[in-house]
Amino acid sequence: MKILVAADISPNSIAIVDFLKVWLKGTQVQAKMTILHITEPELDYAESAPSHETAPNSISREELKELFHPLESLCELNYVITNEEFGDSILKRSQNVDMIVMGRRKRDQLQEMLLGSLSQFILHRVTCPLLIVPEPDRPNAQLTVANAETPVISVEALARLKVLICVAKADGILKESEKVQLRSSARLLPRGMMWDHLLDESIDLATELAQITTLAEQELTYYTAYRLTTGKAEPHPSEQLIIGQIKDTFNLDPATLEQLHSLVDQSYTIQGDGNIQPIKDAHQRAEVIDQKILHGAMATAVLGGFPSPLMSTYTESVALDIQFALISEVGGLWGYTDLESETLFEGIVGSLGFVSAWLTAIDIAKLLPNLGTNLGASDAFMATWAIGKTMNAYCESDRQMSSSAMRQMFKQARKEGEAIYRKNEWAIVEQQHTHKLPIKKLTEDIRAKKLGLDVYKRLVRQQLFSIQR
Repeated sequence: MKILVAADISPNSIAIVDFLKVWLKGTQVQAKMTILHITEPELDYAESAPSHETAPNSISREELKELFHPLESLCELNYVITNEEFGDSILKRSQNVDMIVMGRRKRDQLQEMLLGSLSQFILHRVTCPLLIVPEPDRPNAQLTVANAETPVISVEALARLKVLICVAKADGILKESEKVQLRSSARLLPRGMMWDHLLDESIDLATELAQITTLAEQELTYYTAYRLTTGKAEPHPSEQLIIGQIKDTFNLDPATLEQLHSLVDQSYTIQGDGNIQPIKDAHQRAEVIDQKILHGAMATAVLGGFPSPLMSTYTESVALDIQFALISEVGGLWGYTDLESETLFEGIVGSLGFVSAWLTAIDIAKLLPNLGTNLGASDAFMATWAIGKTMNAYCESDRQMSSSAMRQMFKQARKEGEAIYRKNEWAIVEQQHTHKLPIKKLTEDIRAKKLGLDVYKRLVRQQLFSIQR
């Protein structure tokens, strides 16, 4: 009998193992069991935060083997780890098995809205028998895996994550961009702390804020919470109350608050060089645009690669500056001078709320050494590359390309950008080493109020590259 088991590294899978152990002993069925573990698929701005894994890893495989070890003497086990789409991956393999076994977690209405129900999705589409194992009544159950690496996340960083959850849940409605931000942190929790339990936990905001004592973490907490609420057209009064409570608890000085507000409020109003001259020769124009896109993508990759989340609050504002300028300047090279960069930016990548989600996801990823650095650099490169390529296609269509077509183009161009990033990775690393100390010094200066935001952005851009006219 061929059995497909959909599993993750969670207490819910413990219940599956416990059930199968009893069932296999009782039935004495000769089973060949495939343990399917699905990592996050690669997504874009508008669909989700960047995945922390783009390929299966050995840690996941070892964890699965440790988890399903009790079944080794009862059946033949085969492990498959993939980053395909969750539902489609299971349905595709269902054609060649006699039964599917999967878990179902207990969720309230809020969680069901946030995470959906994979078991319901499979139940209504599968053609073979489906066995669903409910989560046991042990909400604090922890999964311990021998020799597994434990994510390094500080008490302050975990408290900051809980503050973000409070902000997202304040209005009683989790917007899609908020779902993205919260999902992005799932793999960063300490071993044994499960995402569903954290989401369901009653969080005392005052207690969590009291855990955040260093000035850098306080600034970052306020910044990320403020950015989350300003991604909406009209922040909910409950969200504004939380922002006020954060501000009052941390007692940040007015100049710092103004600076943090400016980093968010001015992020999406950048225009490029309005004096750029159009190029009529198609071949020459294509060469110049390709050069601008590559230079812009490499510059944002350098900025995205800084490991400190607090430093990233400043460098990412320059990265967005570069992306907006790229939209304007590509249009200028085609002779279009009346473009609205913000509208086009949203048309290409989705709402500004989704962009806020992406930025926060990168910041959360940087809680782990090396992971966030690589993730930030590569994703910034791919996004900028895709923005430039999509903008060029939009102009080539005589500005007739629809928003849906632009977003599809953006997805395709991101995949192309990944290959280009790998090709130029050595040069990007070299540039990161070259620019690290000067940009760090500029960032320290703006934090110390020695520089204004406009001057800071201009100096960082000058440090990174000089745009060829």
